[in-house]
Amino acid sequence: MTDLDSKALEIVCTVMPQILESMTFGMMVADPQGKLLYHNPMADRFLGIHSAAQLRDIPNLQLQKEIVRAAISAGHEDAVSRPTENCISWDRVVTVDNETRILAIRTRMVRQRDQKYRVFFIEDVTTLRQAERSLSGEARAGIHSKDPQMLRAIELIEQVAPSDASVLIQGESGTGKGMLARLLHDTSQRAHKALVEVNCAAIPENLWEAEFFGAVKGAYTGAVGDRIGRFAAADGGTLFLDEISELSKPHQAKLLKVLEEQAFEPIGSMKTRKVDVRVVAATNQGLKDAVERGDFRADLFYRLNVIPVNVPPLRERRSDIIHLADYFLAKFGGRETRKIGSEVKHLLLDYPWPGNVRELRNIMEYASICANGSEIELADLPQDFVERVQKRSSTAAGSEQNGDEEKDLLINLLQKHGNNRSAVARELGIDRVTLWRRMTRLGLSNVSEV
Repeated sequence: MTDLDSKALEIVCTVMPQILESMTFGMMVADPQGKLLYHNPMADRFLGIHSAAQLRDIPNLQLQKEIVRAAISAGHEDAVSRPTENCISWDRVVTVDNETRILAIRTRMVRQRDQKYRVFFIEDVTTLRQAERSLSGEARAGIHSKDPQMLRAIELIEQVAPSDASVLIQGESGTGKGMLARLLHDTSQRAHKALVEVNCAAIPENLWEAEFFGAVKGAYTGAVGDRIGRFAAADGGTLFLDEISELSKPHQAKLLKVLEEQAFEPIGSMKTRKVDVRVVAATNQGLKDAVERGDFRADLFYRLNVIPVNVPPLRERRSDIIHLADYFLAKFGGRETRKIGSEVKHLLLDYPWPGNVRELRNIMEYASICANGSEIELADLPQDFVERVQKRSSTAAGSEQNGDEEKDLLINLLQKHGNNRSAVARELGIDRVTLWRRMTRLGLSNVSEV
């Protein structure tokens, strides 16, 4: 090594600590056993490392397990027995100091003489990932949307996922509440555990406790063995309670007790079992209205409604109708590429979609099976659906036409009587209040009275 090379190396060694300390991305170095040898300030800010001595001590992260999962996803099937030295990367949602971020984590093994070290680079990609999803119209867990309201709901789900707060998802049937619950689980710290889904409306009253809390052998007739309940099955993970509004008042009280204590007794057992469960509930009814009617316990409502998420119906997401129709057509069409004809597009946009995304999915599945050409035409849609939409359009057009005729009549009468409402009302055989209501409905309330 020349004197010049030695001088350059000396300069690099002198300034390197300052470079590492001032980088805008996080950096960590650990030995193969997971002992943390170095981390810069940005890594501490992103991950909350503080005084952690081992990778496993970093709060809310299981880095060594995540390395294995990411390696397997990248095609290294023997990553469990033979840790890969190649560069692997994955995204992770974390919450540190009440701030939620999406982090891109990259790691690889490096060699220095006869020693091995694992180096991590951590970058905040929150803004980038949100922009990518907005531009593509596709979110996580198979949720496709371009609608600003729906995208805000998705962003809220991802923002609160790392916490353990209870979430209440409200929206009409078929809007995708279950998919949002799946997204919440998959982006949470509990993703490695089970997501247990329960339809509260489908469980008979007399089986509710056994279904939720389980039972020991001999607890009731037919209990020939121990039965694990939904709470036990979801221990460490997420319990999704769909149609929560269908729970009876007695069962609401029992559910509240378990949520508050995170403990229960299986039927026939005197032994209390502790669990760690995050609860996500969903309903297609206004749960606050149910509270006001006395049909739902207020204390349970507030226990579930820590993070409220409202899912808009498809009729309020017009930008999603054709977007989703194209997606379903491609999904069900297999290798065949078809496009939606203009008449069909108008029909889809004119329909109010009471069954929401689920109904649209069924219509497009039918069309993909029954269509013969490269373009979806009206004849390719279910006949009763087409007739229903066309009948509705005709009724709406007739109402609009009748409204126009009524408006023209009132304008003519007002002109005839010099805007004297009393005279117009007398000629029509109605009172002034009824006339005023009609004028307001038809946009004539600003006509000055004489």
